[in-house]
Amino acid sequence: MTLLEFYRNKSFWFIDKIKGGKVAYYFSLLNKYDNSDISEKEVEEFQNDELKRLLCHARETVPFYQKYDSDVLVDWPVVNKLVIRSNYSAFRSSSYKDDELIHMSTSGSTGTPFESLQNVEKKKSVNAETLFYNGKTGFRIGRRIIYLRSVVTETQKSRLQQFAQNIYLLDCTDLSDKGIEEKLNFIKKYSKHCGAMMMGYSSTLDAFRMYFERNGYEKAKECNLYGVVGGSTMLYDETRKVIENAFGCRCFSRYANEENGFLGQDDKENNVFIMNRVNYITEVLKFEKDEPTEIGELGRIVITDLRNYSMPMIRYDTGDVGAWVKVKGSERLAIGNFGGRSIDMIFNSEGEAVSPHSISTAMWKFKNVLQYQFAQIGNNKYEMRLNVVDSFVAENELLHELKSIVGQNANISIKYYDEIPVLASGKRRYIVNEYGANRK
Repeated sequence: MTLLEFYRNKSFWFIDKIKGGKVAYYFSLLNKYDNSDISEKEVEEFQNDELKRLLCHARETVPFYQKYDSDVLVDWPVVNKLVIRSNYSAFRSSSYKDDELIHMSTSGSTGTPFESLQNVEKKKSVNAETLFYNGKTGFRIGRRIIYLRSVVTETQKSRLQQFAQNIYLLDCTDLSDKGIEEKLNFIKKYSKHCGAMMMGYSSTLDAFRMYFERNGYEKAKECNLYGVVGGSTMLYDETRKVIENAFGCRCFSRYANEENGFLGQDDKENNVFIMNRVNYITEVLKFEKDEPTEIGELGRIVITDLRNYSMPMIRYDTGDVGAWVKVKGSERLAIGNFGGRSIDMIFNSEGEAVSPHSISTAMWKFKNVLQYQFAQIGNNKYEMRLNVVDSFVAENELLHELKSIVGQNANISIKYYDEIPVLASGKRRYIVNEYGANRK
């Protein structure tokens, strides 16, 4: 840690302390209940106490939940993005004013754009999650992070913000060989002297893997990374292996979303996610009914967020698929067989790989889109499938956004649906390649 990073660290914890020490408090809870020495009974008692407080608050202040008087979680309804969007005001707690809330927007990894609200204390618990799970890679507050993501207005940080937070955003839209080499030069520049942790979409790491397989590791040699984290989609074992060989550090897979936070992260076993039990209760339910699955049986991942009091998300169907599995050497269960948010790699009009997330971030501004699916159906031929409110979307603006990603000469059609089709597993793909599958 450099001297400047040391001062960032001390300043962060000092400011947190004078503001009530909430980040430190939630960080200490994560440390305590993630410990393998703690019994499952202790965890269950802790969760039950937190749950009772949340359910009491929800029935007293949230219109949607006022008729539910049980303290037993399974007596409450399973909800999803569409249910919340359709009853948005009814999910808001009367205890919070608009100017007290933080708006969290997501394009909808399953093709359903969504905005949720968070109270300040919920946001501080997410800050603690960030520090805790990043800490497993060797990160400490103040150290540098390089964040590979699609950079749009909603996610852009000024140079001053990036310097102050020591978080450097790297736009992952261009995944051609030239684009990846530019990114490697950026990583080298910003990690060479102080080291850095890198975070990115797993699909972006897939593109790096394909590049390294074609061109070798030479361009990564001077990159000084101490940890890499992939998220949003499945991190394949081969991709993990290549990334670890290229950068000489461990690569983790994380399970998180915008509307809740850090739900889990793998550790000793690839893609076996040790779930965050301090801030969430996790269920895996059958596809056809709201009943728990058996261990090893694939089902819907349903989350109860114990910290969001402004817009309680109780038994929230994330749209993700997984199964409970046993953790080796422990009585603890984890999420494995993770179906995640299944997406394909698509290619622009020049035949170069395009980050699927550049499509999803472009969809943030189209608030009346309920669901979407972007398909590559031919060479330079694409189709945007939409389920919208009031049968209207700004088509010219949408086409402009899409062509800026896949090419100005791209042939893009727009089609409207009452419901975007789902896979047999119950998952909806928001990016599909129906032409030539995934080329390498």
